[in-house]
Amino acid sequence: MSRVLIWLASGDLETLRPGIVWGTNASRYGWVDEIRFVVFGEAERTLPSDPALFGQVIQAEGSIFCKLMADSMQISADLERQGATVDYVGSAIADLIEQGWRVLVF
Repeated sequence: MSRVLIWLASGDLETLRPGIVWGTNASRYGWVDEIRFVVFGEAERTLPSDPALFGQVIQAEGSIFCKLMADSMQISADLERQGATVDYVGSAIADLIEQGWRVLVF
């Protein structure tokens, strides 16, 4: 079983785009069994500026935005209003790694 966690952390949309496009296509075309997006740090501030990419991420099952980082930037409520799931991700990431998920960082 192949499962990939795509960790989106960059504040640059052109750095985030390949990870989101690959993850969306990997899920759509069955290249891997499961993908999840974790949006962290500057990516949480940057991603909503591109509605198409943001939509792809929030529509993917299991996608989550980091509450600790979003709270520190005071954007949690705005992300949630736009449809993002915002929660603490530290232990969730550790659990996925322990379960054998591969991690790609963009």
